[in-house]
Amino acid sequence: MVCFRWVSVPELKYSLYAGAGKLWKLEETAAGIAWAYDVPESMTRAADQAAGFLRLGMVVSIVLGLLFIFLSFRVKLRAAGLGRMAFLWNAGMTGAVLWWATDTNSALNLLEGRENNFLNLSLYSHVQLTAVAYLQILIALLLLPFLKRLLDTRKEYAAEFYQTRTETEDKGIGKRTVLAFVLILTAIPAVILFGIFFLNDRSYYFISLCLIILSMLPFFLVFENRRPQAREVVVIAVMAALAVAGRAAFFMLPQFKPVAAIVIIAGVGMGAEAGFLTGALAGFVSNFFFGQGPWTPWQMFAFGIVGFLGGLIFRRKRGRWKHFRLWLCIYGGLSVLMIYGFLLDTASVFMGMGSINKAAFLAMYASGLPMNVIHGAATVFFLAVLGEPMLCKLERIRKKYGILEP
Repeated sequence: MVCFRWVSVPELKYSLYAGAGKLWKLEETAAGIAWAYDVPESMTRAADQAAGFLRLGMVVSIVLGLLFIFLSFRVKLRAAGLGRMAFLWNAGMTGAVLWWATDTNSALNLLEGRENNFLNLSLYSHVQLTAVAYLQILIALLLLPFLKRLLDTRKEYAAEFYQTRTETEDKGIGKRTVLAFVLILTAIPAVILFGIFFLNDRSYYFISLCLIILSMLPFFLVFENRRPQAREVVVIAVMAALAVAGRAAFFMLPQFKPVAAIVIIAGVGMGAEAGFLTGALAGFVSNFFFGQGPWTPWQMFAFGIVGFLGGLIFRRKRGRWKHFRLWLCIYGGLSVLMIYGFLLDTASVFMGMGSINKAAFLAMYASGLPMNVIHGAATVFFLAVLGEPMLCKLERIRKKYGILEP
């Protein structure tokens, strides 16, 4: 990870200096900043001195990593403590580089007479961290709790793989669903806003990867008392593939797509958590055909929340599709119009307008209303046509193979 570029200066993109600098070559980045902003020589010397300390920290990070790799092969579980120290050190390196960038931005703002507020130090900053730096923190958060389990190479007993599963009675919205709902409404929007303010909408692949990981957590909470079976994951993959294929098949008709309808069907037929994961995967994979960009995380979240809420609202209607077809179509149209459209129009303000104010939001919502109406009407149409047959098939698969039981 230390071999990648950690610091980005967008203003140097078309200059003789590199627009992004590596951790052990931050002096070159400091020289580019001095050339672009005509900073005092004392400031450049201070930046070079800080870069020297960061280079020393990088050497310590490499040494800790190599020692951990060596000990993990020799002593297995006893290397977990050193491994945690190495990953925490790497996360601390991100904090140190962020301090260096923030200090540089503060000095540049003072030179230009700008106020050192949150926006000028994040979204409109001169020096920014790339996704590689923040990836260090993500890796540490993911690996620290499970490091001992990853180092344990002993074979598990076969009984752990094939546990007895009994169908449980659905007693309403449980703690697992509430936890998933809180995670979806807090962590995922926080990651998207983090990408806007601290990554300036440039590292959308990194943000999309974080969203996929967070989308998988609520889904795998379904298997809290047993291991997931391959056929259960395959059904999710098939539904996501159908949504991607449906979006590609109707590429010639703007906004007239069956993606939201298929995601809602997945949520209703297989559970709210599965609906969110299907929507997130469909938004990410389909954009490999339609084009990836800073809008991808917003689409992933919007499709996912539509599927999650559909599964949550109609969770007690399984097996009685004919009696609530009308309500399902009404929900599909309103959710696309009021949730998906609202989120994507909000994303357009952050991505395409220089100033963020009330007038910008109102103008974007008004201009996007016709396309949202078309998308909502398409969702109603596809739910009316595909809803009953697909839901009946999913119900048959669920009962026959005993998958995704509550």
